[in-house]
Amino acid sequence: MSAERRAPVQCEGYGRQQTKPPGTISWAEHLEAYAEYARRYGTGQSAERLAERCGFGWGELVDFLGHEPKTWEPLS
Repeated sequence: MSAERRAPVQCEGYGRQQTKPPGTISWAEHLEAYAEYARRYGTGQSAERLAERCGFGWGELVDFLGHEPKTWEPLS
């Protein structure tokens, strides 16, 4: 994993239904997703606070970015 600042990504699904394990994305990509989140839902929760609360889920990222995250790395 690189030394750049990263944001957490929650897993997709649970137990045997888990389709994507938890991981991280670059802070820049987190901010890109946050921009769309803020456009839709407002800025009552900052990008920093979202990261503190375990970040976006995988599905949310795909929705907010319009594609799968490009910088996703699994937690080791």
